[in-house]
Amino acid sequence: MTQNLSLKIIVNGVGALAALIVVWWVLTSAFTTEEAAICKGRYPVATRLSLASDTGQPISPSELQARFGSSEWGLLDNAKVLPPVSGSKEPVLAVTMRKGTGSGYQVEQERGGIGLIWRPVDLLEAKPRAACLSYRLYLPKTMKFSNGGTLPGLSIGTRFDPRGDAVVGEGAVGRLGWNRDGMMFVSLQFATNEGWKNPLAFPAKKPWPLGRWLDVEQEIILNDVGKKNGVVRLWVDQILMGETERVGLRGDPALAMSGMIGDVNFGNITTTSEADQNTDVKLSSFVLRWQ
Repeated sequence: MTQNLSLKIIVNGVGALAALIVVWWVLTSAFTTEEAAICKGRYPVATRLSLASDTGQPISPSELQARFGSSEWGLLDNAKVLPPVSGSKEPVLAVTMRKGTGSGYQVEQERGGIGLIWRPVDLLEAKPRAACLSYRLYLPKTMKFSNGGTLPGLSIGTRFDPRGDAVVGEGAVGRLGWNRDGMMFVSLQFATNEGWKNPLAFPAKKPWPLGRWLDVEQEIILNDVGKKNGVVRLWVDQILMGETERVGLRGDPALAMSGMIGDVNFGNITTTSEADQNTDVKLSSFVLRWQ
């Protein structure tokens, strides 16, 4: 009798434990969302921006400028291509933001750093709805963030001119950047009837690590026309740092991803900021993927 009672207690205990496990699994599934994987395994087509000559040597400043033509600014004065350095297996684009310089959007402020537009022909011909930009980034250990700054990001629309007149419907750009506290973010520049807007895609919550190379990856998936279901994501060292799935950047189904706008400077179109000291940032291994 005692043995039967003990067996019954054990069976009931196992059943109760199994029920608790099921309840825990249901609750966990309900409140946990699966984190998106980085782009590399999801995007079938890619192209690389090479910083090397045909002989494998770093390209000269004039060669670098020639690759971008009239779409570049500051490459001759504020940038140079270095041989591979510690932490990088490829040539490195070193950009200097001189003390006192900023974005140049304000007439009274001297422009610093660089600006360029990279629009690969294969990507433009594909007219993709989604694209991913990857590159490596080194921010110096002694960096002072001032009032924020700008890094390269994905562009939308072949006629979009971030420094021209605000023309509604011609595209947008999602730039990476930092705020006065060194927090990482993606800002979205687009035109409205009231002029340029530059809101954050998602709140800036995590700081940029300094003094080491970082693997940076940004993804944009364009919205369905008439809906705010577009996606913006940012990973650093394969860790998702921020995302939103409620973006509406296109009102015309013909509008597609168009490449990279490579601004590196203090400040942006809506924030005045200037370098407190000469600041050198290094970038390498630019890759665009699309589908």
